Amino acid sequence: MKTSTIASHYVRTTISGAVAQGLDAATLLAKAGIGIEILEEPKARVYPDKLSKLMRIVALELQDEFLGQDDKPSRIGTFNTLCQLILPCATLGEAIEMGTRYYGLFDTALHTQFKTREDGGALEINERRPCLNKQHYLSEYQLVLWHRLSCWLTGKRIPIQVAEFAYPKPKHAEEFHLFFYGDHKFNMPKTLLRIEQQYLDLPIIRTRADLPEIMKEAPYAFLVKPNNTASINAQVRRILEVSSGEDMPDFESVAFQLNNSTQTLRRRLKEEHTSFQAIKDQVRRDMAIYYLSEKKFSINEIALKVGFTEPSTFHRAFKKWTDVTPGDYRLGETNDE
Repeated sequence: MKTSTIASHYVRTTISGAVAQGLDAATLLAKAGIGIEILEEPKARVYPDKLSKLMRIVALELQDEFLGQDDKPSRIGTFNTLCQLILPCATLGEAIEMGTRYYGLFDTALHTQFKTREDGGALEINERRPCLNKQHYLSEYQLVLWHRLSCWLTGKRIPIQVAEFAYPKPKHAEEFHLFFYGDHKFNMPKTLLRIEQQYLDLPIIRTRADLPEIMKEAPYAFLVKPNNTASINAQVRRILEVSSGEDMPDFESVAFQLNNSTQTLRRRLKEEHTSFQAIKDQVRRDMAIYYLSEKKFSINEIALKVGFTEPSTFHRAFKKWTDVTPGDYRLGETNDE
């Protein structure tokens, strides 16, 4: 069952660059199998594969891998060339250094720099002049892309030491557990990711023979497929997802399965800026969205499957999660087909 979903914020920001250049939002969304009503529903959710498809469509329509978010396009093939260039590097640090210098050759408004320190390095995002990066979409896009690329190059899950953002905490920050897991700091002098030296010293294990397969979906699959499988958030979520809603284990049972005391699990979740109840609600929400899109079950049956004994309680919870009722959500899914 595919249950993970992503906030509609990313659909709206993805489409904004194309609309700014005169393309029709409804047409682009229809090609990706997404209803246009999502643009007016701040709490709506979308499956990662649909968002990835939308990103590819927008990039091809604009001939711009930056999705119209910069004031100069990043031509199709730029990312492929980057990968070809850095694959022969010996270490991740060398690859990031060469890759960021490569992108620095282009006259784009948004510029990614790699700065080294004694204990590691930092990927910094600098806006050299104003562009369409109003909601910091391209800044976040670049940081996630470089992190996911680093994991792929080394074959390792590289933890993010800290993610810093040179702007106030945005409304979509609750999604950051999918992308910037670890410590988040806002209103900082720079937007950046810190990477410890031990990971920068990792060898590059990929070769050019690996590129054709990854390029079928990259770079956009990197952005929408969370690489956070080692986090305690992801571990708790996996335990909850394998159970049906009515049999979903409680906090004490999950702690036992993870060989943690309840106090330790609570502390570890707090360190990742979440809680057991928040994860449980996310799993229930995403399971409900999945079942609503399947159309095989009545809404009352879905309420039971995601752990609600009273349909009215499920209706209230679903509307709180998405701003629409289960019935309206199902109707929107039907209209998208």
